[in-house]
Amino acid sequence: MQALYGHFTAVESIKEVKRNELEEMHALDPAKHDFADKALFEARKKQAVQLFNRNILAGKVEDPGDAEQEVVDNVNEALTDYENQIHKEARVRKNDMMKEAERLQDTYIKLLLLPMEIEQREKLDSEKEDKAYIAKEKKRYPFIGNELVKQLKESELLQKEAARSSISWDNDQQEIKSWYRDQIRTVDALKHFFGGPKPDDAPDNDIVLELFKRVVFKNEAIASYLETNHLHWVENQPIVKSMVVKTIKSLQDGEGFELAELTKNGEDDFKFLERLFMDVINQNEFLEEAIQSKTMNWDVDRIALTDRVILKLALVEMMNSPSIPIKVTINEAIEISKMYSTPKSKQFVNGVLDVLSNELTSSGKIRKSGRGLIDNK
Repeated sequence: MQALYGHFTAVESIKEVKRNELEEMHALDPAKHDFADKALFEARKKQAVQLFNRNILAGKVEDPGDAEQEVVDNVNEALTDYENQIHKEARVRKNDMMKEAERLQDTYIKLLLLPMEIEQREKLDSEKEDKAYIAKEKKRYPFIGNELVKQLKESELLQKEAARSSISWDNDQQEIKSWYRDQIRTVDALKHFFGGPKPDDAPDNDIVLELFKRVVFKNEAIASYLETNHLHWVENQPIVKSMVVKTIKSLQDGEGFELAELTKNGEDDFKFLERLFMDVINQNEFLEEAIQSKTMNWDVDRIALTDRVILKLALVEMMNSPSIPIKVTINEAIEISKMYSTPKSKQFVNGVLDVLSNELTSSGKIRKSGRGLIDNK
């Protein structure tokens, strides 16, 4: 949804740029033209933009009317350039969307390396402090020699994955030093691990698990770092947290190190994601017309872009994914609208999809099979 939102926003920007270029191309130049011809140039400007707007879907001027050949040629050139730019934009947007999944996996790996970096930080700190002082203050370094940290360090799979994508904290040592000093050692939920009194409600879990549950995914300073380095961190955070916690808990339970899966169906899910994105773009003209037909007197351009994208995604999924029940698609669309659109969007999305799904089923454009057919009954 976000990738498509970005794409359609970019498309509108490209349209506006081409319109402005056509206006400038046909504007009166005081150094070359007579001011007496101003009205003629204004008419050409207006005509060029109108021809461009009318023929965007066709890709070339189909009915030039009384337009001069030069104007028609300029508009056709603008339409060709527009088409090339939006196709390029779609490819870039799709590739970025697919790479986001890789970045999410890389973030998961990088966070699993964090306890080892903290252990190293503790070793550096402990070497600088007087051992008598440490004993007197009952100061502890719970990451040094920690069994879970040891298992992470000894995992060949983790080290291999980190090396494969060149993942490390080498350039973030200042951040780790600051987090350890100001965020990790001072948080109430972890103080007893460092030698402080243990509150009655303090967890007995290993500090590595508590580090992730009570600091990494809650602390503002760490969240700010992750948001800066990962564009969609707000959306990705629950997924990464689930993967990290699952991995650490499996180590606690003696199951050995295993990488948590981003998705159960692997490559098939990513192919579905890519196909869904491209199908919306390729069927956009039909989708716009379908939405327009069920929004009464509303100009489709006046409907919130977020809602239009959600509707298009849902319609494409209904038509092109026979095994997904219609009600599942509608419910997912409603949930997305609750998260990203206006308070009234869920009713709007539900209403439009309900009507269109019935019409498209009657016309044969939506055909369900397997689970998609059974669950729709």
